[in-house]
Amino acid sequence: MNYITKPLNVNLGFNVDDEKILFAANDLNNFLSSLPPSLYRNLDFKTTGAMIGALYCSYLAERIDGAIVNPIEKGYPDIIPESGINATEEQLRNYPYGLEIKGTIGNVPTGIKLGGGEQRVDSLTSLTWQAHHQEVNKVMCIVWDFCNTINNFNYPALTAAFYSDQLTKDDWGAISGTSGRNTKVCGMLESGKIKMGKGLVLLLNSKPYINKYSKILKINNSQLSLF
Repeated sequence: MNYITKPLNVNLGFNVDDEKILFAANDLNNFLSSLPPSLYRNLDFKTTGAMIGALYCSYLAERIDGAIVNPIEKGYPDIIPESGINATEEQLRNYPYGLEIKGTIGNVPTGIKLGGGEQRVDSLTSLTWQAHHQEVNKVMCIVWDFCNTINNFNYPALTAAFYSDQLTKDDWGAISGTSGRNTKVCGMLESGKIKMGKGLVLLLNSKPYINKYSKILKINNSQLSLF
C-alpha cells in the first residue's frame, strides 16, 4: 500500500510519530492479506472492524518504545505506558496517559449492499467514530476499506489515520444505550470530524480516497499541500 504522511510527534507518556503509525499500518495490512478471503466474506463489518482495531493497537504498541496495549478489555485508553502494567483494574479503566484509537469503515446510503471484499469508497456518505463517553479528548481515528487487491480479492486495509488532542465534550453527541443492557455510545459530531481532518497524519495515496475524505472531513487544499 502506498501512503502519504504528514509529520507528527507527540508525547502521551511515550513518543508517537508518523513513522511508527505508517509502519504499524503496513504491519496490519500485511497480516490482514494473509487471512483467507472467506473470512471477510462471512464476518460482519462490526466484527471485522473490531479485529482491525485490536490488531492495529497491538502493532502500533510494538513499534513504540515503552508502550503496551491496555491489559483489560474495557480499558481506556487503548495503548498506555508500560508502567501501567502494575496499575489496578479501576485505574486502567481511565488511565491518565496513553493513546485511544477509534476506527470506522464509513457509512453508505440505505439500500446499497456491499459485502466483504467490496470496495466502499465511491459510495461513502460519511465517516462516524464512536466512543463510550464524551470525555475523549485525545484520539487517533483510523479508517479502513476493502482496497488491498491481491489475486482478484480486495482485502481490508488502513486507508487513513488522524490525530487530535483538541476534542471537547461538545464534539460528541448524546449518549445512547443508557437503559437496559445496551452498550453506551456517543458519535463524533461534525465539529469533531473537522478537527480530525485537520489532524490528518496518514492517507492512502489514491485519488478516490483523497477526494472523498477531503470532502467528508472538510480537508482543504492547503492542508493537503503539506504532504
